[in-house]
Amino acid sequence: MANSATSKKLKFLHCSDIHLDAPIQGMTLDKANERRREIRSTFMRMMEFVREREIDYVLIAGDLFDNDHATNATAEFLIREFRNCQRTKFIIAPGVSDCYGNNPIYQSGRLPDNCYVFASPSLCRFEFDEDRLAFYGWAHPTEGISVSPIADAHVEDGTRINIVCGYADLGGPIDSNKCPITGRDMNRFGADYYALGGRHAKTEFVKRSGAMYSYCGSLESTGFDNPDRGGVKLLNVDYDDGELSIDGKHVSFGRLKFVVEEIDITGVRANNEITNRISQLISSRKYGVETALRIELVGKVDPRFNVPKKFECDAFGLYFFDIVDKTLPLWGTEHFKRDMTVSGEIYRHFLPMLESEDEEERLSAARAFRAGLAALENRDIDV
Repeated sequence: MANSATSKKLKFLHCSDIHLDAPIQGMTLDKANERRREIRSTFMRMMEFVREREIDYVLIAGDLFDNDHATNATAEFLIREFRNCQRTKFIIAPGVSDCYGNNPIYQSGRLPDNCYVFASPSLCRFEFDEDRLAFYGWAHPTEGISVSPIADAHVEDGTRINIVCGYADLGGPIDSNKCPITGRDMNRFGADYYALGGRHAKTEFVKRSGAMYSYCGSLESTGFDNPDRGGVKLLNVDYDDGELSIDGKHVSFGRLKFVVEEIDITGVRANNEITNRISQLISSRKYGVETALRIELVGKVDPRFNVPKKFECDAFGLYFFDIVDKTLPLWGTEHFKRDMTVSGEIYRHFLPMLESEDEEERLSAARAFRAGLAALENRDIDV
């Protein structure tokens, strides 16, 4: 922890998991291309914020872009944006997607002088004497990192403001190749702030043994596995007469919010009733054109009822709409227990799996039971 009689007021922006040019899963091709353009626009809004707020240091803790999909246009875009923020220094710690090995942008030598990129899986540092700052970090090679870079290490100079910036798996499994670090590692290392990347979900600021750490999450959500809008961490660092304080908050630049909702349709027998329930939920939550919504339908339904698989997004006034059927064909099925026909045999065969504690097993059994019953009754069904 810094303890020298120096006065400094600095502003930091901590971001990660931006994934420029990354493939977007779970959307139509047109929507996926649109999302990639929007993520780039979100990055530009972040950079405008950096300029307007005169941020001193931007910490990029991994996955700025995807090596496999990065283009020369992306390189030119990043170079231009970094050059437009000349007063700001960018500290970049390559992650898994933008790993340093064979990197088409980091190793090109084209990044401007205000960019500082860690280039080794071992612990490295950049020092800025004018601000009494030391940044520690590492770069993921192609094969990943399986040993904590800060294990058995300590900051070189406790009189500086010491910051760690890195893509890391805090508290992850020992055999993780995504850079496993522990709370004990951080306690021993002795930095003031740990700017971590590698998780798409943000965390709050966590204080630990006089230091602080956080995951900022993705700059903008890229899908339903990462709900909400994403964002960055904004930190004000005040170092006065040996006393260091770090005040932070979460800031969002994203416009699109991914949301997953659940609707129980037990006993429902008509598609229009499902549509009405979805419409009521959307109205009550005030979801609109900036919402990507996934509805998970749950509950027990008649095994012969065809749960709708698709709705038109425009019908609900949303950016994107998706529906997932997690219902079980167990409504009104008591008679199958006594049914001595093949239908009853199929039901009794699948019932233990339909009542399993494992969701994947339940849903797989539901599809199989519906398909088997439909085949016996010569009905078409979309499973």
